[in-house]
Amino acid sequence: MRFLLPFAAMAVASTSLPSALAEAAGQSPGFDAEALLGHVEFLSDDLLEGRAAGTRGYELAARYVATSFRRYGLEPAGTEDSFYQSFDLVEGRLVPESAELSIDSGAGPTRLEVVDDFLVGGSYIDETTEVTAPLAFVGHGITAPELGHDDYAGIDVEGRVLVMFAGAPSTFSHDQRAYYSTRDAKFPNAVKRGAIGLLVVQTPEWYRKYEWDSLVRSYAFPGMRWSGKDGRVKGVYPQLKFGAALSRDGLRKLLEGSEVAPQDLYDQADKGIAGGRLLEGTLTFRRRSGQSGSRGINVAAVLPGADPELRDEYVVITAHLDHIGIGPEREGDAIYNGAYDNAMGIAIMLEVARAMSEPGARPARSVLFLALDAEEKGLLGSDYFAEYPLVPMDRIVANVNLDMPLFIYPLADVVAFGAEHSSLGTHVENAAAAAGFKLSPDPMPEEVLFIRSDQYPFVKQGVPAVFFVTGFTSSDPSIKGGEIWRDFLRNHYHQPSDQIDLPFHDESVVAFTLANYLLIRSIADDPVRPTWNRGDFFGDLFGGSREGHGTRQN
Repeated sequence: MRFLLPFAAMAVASTSLPSALAEAAGQSPGFDAEALLGHVEFLSDDLLEGRAAGTRGYELAARYVATSFRRYGLEPAGTEDSFYQSFDLVEGRLVPESAELSIDSGAGPTRLEVVDDFLVGGSYIDETTEVTAPLAFVGHGITAPELGHDDYAGIDVEGRVLVMFAGAPSTFSHDQRAYYSTRDAKFPNAVKRGAIGLLVVQTPEWYRKYEWDSLVRSYAFPGMRWSGKDGRVKGVYPQLKFGAALSRDGLRKLLEGSEVAPQDLYDQADKGIAGGRLLEGTLTFRRRSGQSGSRGINVAAVLPGADPELRDEYVVITAHLDHIGIGPEREGDAIYNGAYDNAMGIAIMLEVARAMSEPGARPARSVLFLALDAEEKGLLGSDYFAEYPLVPMDRIVANVNLDMPLFIYPLADVVAFGAEHSSLGTHVENAAAAAGFKLSPDPMPEEVLFIRSDQYPFVKQGVPAVFFVTGFTSSDPSIKGGEIWRDFLRNHYHQPSDQIDLPFHDESVVAFTLANYLLIRSIADDPVRPTWNRGDFFGDLFGGSREGHGTRQN
């Protein structure tokens, strides 16, 4: 099924745009919906078995992207004069039925049941985990002195397993909430204070939008991390013996017989009140795990810039190539194809690469095209690249990311995550307008999407970043785009049904591809490097990390 809308109906006057951008918009780079759909059709075919990191299906997808780059005349930007940047992946797999969790408050142990009460994955470093320890509740697990918020104030949690809420308080600003929701902010804080394990509880806000079953489905896929040349597994804190998710029923069982009721904790989360308390009882946890290794592969190609003064600087365009592979059957289908997430983003990246490599189209700065592995496992491919960049990090002026744009209805607007943080905002506004789109604010700020895709490892290295996503407004007033978007999240996101037979609105994908093309061109042709806005939260937090950051040995 396809909606049809004449492209002219989406066009807007561009006389107020910078002349070069207006000219580029008028001279269409020849984007074609069938070409874009062709990329998506191959990358989301059952043959590739969902493109999970570390699988043959992913390697086929990587070969397809590298071959496309070669066909467009781009230069290899990987290691050893190849299109590939390889790295080691470690999978932690839970031995079935080995996980046990119980709480003893003095009247004998109460057993919590896997799936119904808690969820846990396998360890990345230990074959056997055994923990017996007291408990403490630490709110959201956040220490933010600049906000006057400390969930650890007045309590000693050394040697304890911590119960904490996922995310960050809704009373924080969106930027602060995004940062303090991350593992990078929470886990080292817990380690520094001597904690030995974590039980993470979903907030009432989360339960108002999602069912526990959605988290259960995600735990059906083993977790991964990457390991460096020193053999250490990145993102693993050996002192934290385990981390598990606790359901509402699990929290109720954990607190039975205690003076603290679950509702007391939920009320604290809803109000964003800081603080923790020691909890009664002793927790016992056991599991067995297996580890296995595989190869991660980023695919990298560069289009050298046309300006001798600027070609040693880079605009990096990223899109993750992986999806989640084969999993539990849903309506007889076990292949999670990932057509929109993110074969579509890769397709747009490939078409932009083709258009920019045409004679006379090369921008002033160099453009590095980067198809990333293991995003679905925690941004692993982009994190590895940020740690071992293929070009000097201080020469990367900006990152433009592509992740899961939806074209299931005719689009009238786009959202640009990250545009408000830097001078990239001006480029974004002009590119969106030139492609015929209204630029809308984030319709889901509570999802803190700015830290949940591959631009975030670049941000942590001080690189201004942005990514367009499709908005909630349809150009057809009879179509409620927001409802369709949310229906996709409920019924197709990370499901086998995210496949090629979903609706695909031709004119919208062409216009969206044009918007990204114009955005990248505008950044690459501007003689002035993008800068963080004065006083920006992420700029102040990470902007200083750029100085002296070059490349490391891969």
